[in-house]
Order: sequence, then C-alpha cells, then structure tokens
Amino acid sequence: MKILQIAHKPPVPGIDGGCLAMRQITNSLLKAGADVKVISLTTAKHPIVQSKEFIQYCDKTRFESVFVDTKVTLIKIVKSFKNSLQAYRFFSKEMGQKLKTLFLQEEFDIVILESIFMGNYIKIIKKYSHARIILRVHNVEYLIWERLSKQTNPIKKIMYHYLANSLKRFELSLFNHIDGYMPITEVDHIFFKTKFPNLNSKVIPFSIELSDYPYKKHKISESKVSLFHIGSMNWQPNIEGMNWFLTHIWEKITEKYPQLSLVLAGKGNKRLFEKKFSRSNVKIFDFVEDAQQFINEYDIMIVPLLSGSGMRIKIMEGLALGKPIITTTIGAEGIDISDKVNIFIADTPEIMIQTIDFCVNHIEKCEEIGKNARKLIENKYSQEVVTKDLMEFLKGIVSFIQDKN
Repeated sequence: MKILQIAHKPPVPGIDGGCLAMRQITNSLLKAGADVKVISLTTAKHPIVQSKEFIQYCDKTRFESVFVDTKVTLIKIVKSFKNSLQAYRFFSKEMGQKLKTLFLQEEFDIVILESIFMGNYIKIIKKYSHARIILRVHNVEYLIWERLSKQTNPIKKIMYHYLANSLKRFELSLFNHIDGYMPITEVDHIFFKTKFPNLNSKVIPFSIELSDYPYKKHKISESKVSLFHIGSMNWQPNIEGMNWFLTHIWEKITEKYPQLSLVLAGKGNKRLFEKKFSRSNVKIFDFVEDAQQFINEYDIMIVPLLSGSGMRIKIMEGLALGKPIITTTIGAEGIDISDKVNIFIADTPEIMIQTIDFCVNHIEKCEEIGKNARKLIENKYSQEVVTKDLMEFLKGIVSFIQDKN
C-alpha cells in the first residue's frame, strides 16, 4: 500500500504531542510494510531541525517540506472572512503546487491528512489524484476555542467565540469531502459519528512502542516529594491550566507541605512563571534535552487542563513510564483510565489539593497507581495492537471504495 501523509508541522523532532502522534502513525505504517511519503508544512514556530533522527526519518519517508508564514496579518484576516482564520494560516500556494506536481508523478492509495488544517488541500488532492482521503482527527479543534471562550475576560470571550464558530464551519465541512477519518479518542469518535453516521471511521489511538519507553521502578522519597509538569507554554490550554494550578493549588498545598517541590519544563515556562516563583522549591526549565529522563527523574506528574480536546500525548508517555499522574477529566479525556486505579482525577482546587495530600501520605499507593498505569499501556495502547487496527481500517477503505466503483 502506498500512502502519502500530509502534516501541518514536521513530525520530527517530537517536540510536542502532535508531532509524536504523527510520527507514531508513520512508524506504524512503515512497520506494517507500507510505502510512506511525508510532506509537511514548516513554520517559524515549527522549523526543520537537523539531527541524526531527522535524517533517518527523511530516508524512510522521502520527506519534503514547504515553509508557510502563519503570522496573523490584516490581509489574512480579510481573506479568511468567509472561512476560518486559524485554518487559512496554513494555506500555501507553494504546498498546493508541490502536491500537484507529486500527484502527476506518482499514484497513491491513501492520503492521510494530519489535522483539519490540511483540509485546505482537499480540492487539489481530488483534482489530481484518485487516492482515498483519510482525515486524522487529533481533536475537535473548534471545541478547544469554545471551551476557552467560557473561561476568559469579556473581550477575549467575544474573540474566541468568533474564532470557534468560523473554525466549526470549516472543520465540519471537511467531513463531506473525505472517504474516512481516524479519531485518536472514542470521545471524539462519538462526537463526529452522531453528525456523520455513514462515514467510514475507526478509533486509532496514540500508541506506544514499549521498547522506546522502558519501565524503570521509581521510589518516591517520603521526605521530599516532587511534582512536575512538562508541556509547551505556546498552547493556550497549557497556559490556562498551569496558571489555575499555581494560583489556586500550589500556594495552599505548600503551606501544609513546605518540603514539596515543583518542576516545570517546556518552551515558554520561564517567560511566564520564573518571576512569580523564584523560591528554591520551584524549578523552571524552558528546554530539557531528554523528556523521558526528565519524567523519570521526578515523582508525580501534574496535568491541570481546563480546556482542550483530544488525547494528551504527554499523559500517555507518563503512563507508559509508570508515573502516578494527577489530571482533570478534560486532561484524561479519550484515555481508557480509571480514577484511583491507574490515574488520579481532580477537577477542582479542593479535590486536587486533597489528592496531592493523599499521595504525600500514601506513598506506596501512589507508586501502585504508577505501576497500574504501565500495565494499562501494555494491555491497550501498545504499537503492535494499534498498528493491526490501523492497517485493517486502511485496507478496508481501499477495498470498500473499489467495490463501490
């Protein structure tokens, strides 16, 4: 099977959950024996980063890229008036031309659009290719903006509401022009299935190559428990969630447990939080060279999300590494977890404080939650299991369309 994967940012390096999810699909396809080519947009925020890993990825996928300036300008606002500004930012005439040239040279069985923002190129794909078009649904994009509009000041509320509505029209319209879709979570699957009941679909969650995430038993010190969060602060839900945690939870819990430490890592953390927290029990890094090493080093992962949609890849990585995780219902959305079995769910400041209090005073139970988290990944989210479902779905799409014709 010959597959073209079109992405809105380079899958390598895996600097965020979206990149990791796209690369995971590539690796699954390659391991299943598919012929995969990847074309990606690059931006100032997500440039090409030369590395050994990147070179290897290029060799395997014949990777090509096109730069697009995603800065919001008056011209873009005007041109996107009847469309979505968020989506129009990822439109590139050069990308359209590159796809046209490619389709005149090669035939593909499947084109996978990574995220709705690649929906800008559906017309070009349909005009120059007979490939089946599959949309990879990383989340329900417009729901992120709807949730943000309910948690901000009046001016931002109006802006977010407008952006959510225009993005909603764009996002839902795409489903009338594709042959199938692959949501990452069952929650998103149910959402779209009610709107497009006859469209081919299959939940293909983020999977874990277990050998890439070796489990190391971690002993939590009763005298000095560390909380940590890893995530880029150029994503609004992360900013919102961490501000909520620091404002309503951190100060109160450290009054009771001054020995607690908090470690933040990810782009933008220093800019936002360093001046607020200069005390020795808070450490802030903008960059960590090895995310796994960072996760393994500290005790309890905190993911305080109040908005957003889709599967949180950093939570999946934390589960795979056997970390006890405290998150919200929205943070855990799409992952088949059980509160107080393989994760902790805390939706209010009071419950989150109580949960941290419980972990500090029940170290063995906290460690048990981490062990159960690893078992969950082994049983339900290993790459071997997910790859089988992925290939069955794609082969089924090709056969179904051929039978119709």
